[in-house]
Amino acid sequence: MIKILDLQTGKEYSLSPNDRLSCAIGNFDGVHAGHQKLISVAAEKDGEITKSSIFTFAVPTSHIKNGASLLTSPEERYPIFRSLGIELLILADFEEIAVLSPESFAEDILFRRCQVRRAVCGFNFRYGKHARGTSESLKKSFEALGGRTTICEPYRFRGQTISSSEIREALAVGNPERALAMMRRPYSLTAEVIHGKKLGRTLGFPTANQRFPKGRTVPKFGVYAVRIRIDGNVYCGVANVGVRPTVENTVSANCETFIFDYHGDLYGKTITTEFYGFLRPERHFSDVQALKSAVELDMQSAALYFQAEKENHPL
Repeated sequence: MIKILDLQTGKEYSLSPNDRLSCAIGNFDGVHAGHQKLISVAAEKDGEITKSSIFTFAVPTSHIKNGASLLTSPEERYPIFRSLGIELLILADFEEIAVLSPESFAEDILFRRCQVRRAVCGFNFRYGKHARGTSESLKKSFEALGGRTTICEPYRFRGQTISSSEIREALAVGNPERALAMMRRPYSLTAEVIHGKKLGRTLGFPTANQRFPKGRTVPKFGVYAVRIRIDGNVYCGVANVGVRPTVENTVSANCETFIFDYHGDLYGKTITTEFYGFLRPERHFSDVQALKSAVELDMQSAALYFQAEKENHPL
């Protein structure tokens, strides 16, 4: 379990006088392949380093400043950080940090208060009041204080720099495979199963309904081949993302999933739905029977998708 130091409250963890941190600094929404490389560098210990850490904000600055949708929740990010070798997560309040001069942030916050001795950041890192600080100025400040800074170069996928905005764009156009390649894992939704209209049950294919939280990235409306994680087990299935125009026209986006070979009550249980292949756009059907026929075809398409994946990528 990753330890958390909240700079606002002083909870849950307190640094000891002997702690010397290697620290990755950034937002890390999505924790994509570029983030993973940077975090892995911070996880390395040498010399006087006693702990690996991340300095970040509870809410990514892109969401605060620009309203960008979120690729991950904190609960989803933290286990990934730990799997990459991070022991301590330092959470700061953006409004408090944003008013500091670059020099004050580097010396007073990172070096002295957080006891960072090796800072790790991206090539395009900006910080401090009016974002005047750069990766090079952080390196200069830390060298003057007796610390070190590692600046990571851009991480590319098919010649293009990987970024959270590129992942959002891939999901927006219905390309979860591209998002998977950039994130090194499928885009997913971890949420409670809620009660719906129960129409699927009457049609012979009961579904698990989940709602995308406010501010979360919603993939292009349509039907997807998905995998579902339930109590440590993994199932294949087919999911519709959208507003269910044939039967309901909901206000907020839902994820409605039929799970192959699963029999059980999921209401109130938190499950994870992983998006793999986009099968077709969401559309309105003339009647419920037409909807049923389409869902039956979707189920066949999803089964064929995973069969082809198994043949192309055997264990």
